[in-house]
Amino acid sequence: MRKTRFRGFWGYAIAAGLIVMASLALAACGGSDGGSSSGSATNDDESTAAAATEGVDVGTGTPIPVGREELKLAFVASGLSSPAGASQKRGVEKIASKYNIPVEVFDGQFDPARQFSLFRNVVEGGKYNAVVTVPLSGDQSCEILSKTAPSKDTIVSVMIIPICGRDFESAKGNGLWEPGTLDTVGITTNKEGLENVAETCKAETGGGETILINGQSGSPNYEAMTAAFESAGFDIVANYATNYDPSEALEKTSAALLSNPDLKVIATTSPLLVQGATQALKSAGKAPGAVKICNIYGGSEQMMDLVRSGELTVDTYANTEWVAIAAVQSIVDAAEGKPIPRVSVPGPNGTIVKSGTMDWPPPYTKKTVAQFEPNGD
Repeated sequence: MRKTRFRGFWGYAIAAGLIVMASLALAACGGSDGGSSSGSATNDDESTAAAATEGVDVGTGTPIPVGREELKLAFVASGLSSPAGASQKRGVEKIASKYNIPVEVFDGQFDPARQFSLFRNVVEGGKYNAVVTVPLSGDQSCEILSKTAPSKDTIVSVMIIPICGRDFESAKGNGLWEPGTLDTVGITTNKEGLENVAETCKAETGGGETILINGQSGSPNYEAMTAAFESAGFDIVANYATNYDPSEALEKTSAALLSNPDLKVIATTSPLLVQGATQALKSAGKAPGAVKICNIYGGSEQMMDLVRSGELTVDTYANTEWVAIAAVQSIVDAAEGKPIPRVSVPGPNGTIVKSGTMDWPPPYTKKTVAQFEPNGD
């Protein structure tokens, strides 16, 4: 049977029996710091933004009167220096060009205070009526994105990190959507999804002494990756923060091999970090697979080749460019009066796929890599 990206993306998830990440019907968490919502976040997995001729439904009862031809878009990135940020920027600009939507990109530089200031300028400045963003602080950005933005007739699509206290410990499915925003797209730092990666890594490697070659210290991805591998029971002997530079992974892995001669597993969070780690292993004379590498956020042809060769044990099928494309597409569809899911994951090339079948991103190994096609990242 001819494989396709779509069949690989979902077929493996169904075959593997992955538990639902973003469509389990549980209520959102409450809290004094923006955790509760005055809106009505339904527990129905089929909840969508209703098609509305009078404007875009953001769940407040007052549609935002913005048509597709009127869209003026701002992308407020968490940080453009990371591979994920650069990939998201590519996706936003690609689809904005497709629809001739003017777009301006703002760099939060992984600084929550700076990003909040950008939110205020974008939402209150009157120049933009649509925003896509990966918020660095879900609590700090809650009011500006879910209350101020709709009051200013601005549509917001939240990517990857839910806001207003809707954390992965207590909110699932449509509970990850905050009324006042249009939707939540591409939950990649979810508890279940990353724990699934870590547990797959544990099953494939058997565990043992492990180092994490992680992202920026204190970032959502750093914290989520750390928690996932701790929960899976790995013996973590070092947790290195990086700026996703291969040279950092080379340096950290080389040092870890000297101080931990029984090192068994390296967990990375970017193809660039895999590149540095594999180079360090080769320089140390380690045969492919002697130290297992498990990676989060991959799926390119190069990464699949590493899985086939045994140099990489576990990778995930994720493309952050697709996340950005799907987020902008949801705004376009809503502005055209089409119903959209409140919580979704990106399918191939940014198509909007309703959550409810899988944890995302799905992991793959040498046994299952043939079920996927390179995602182009």
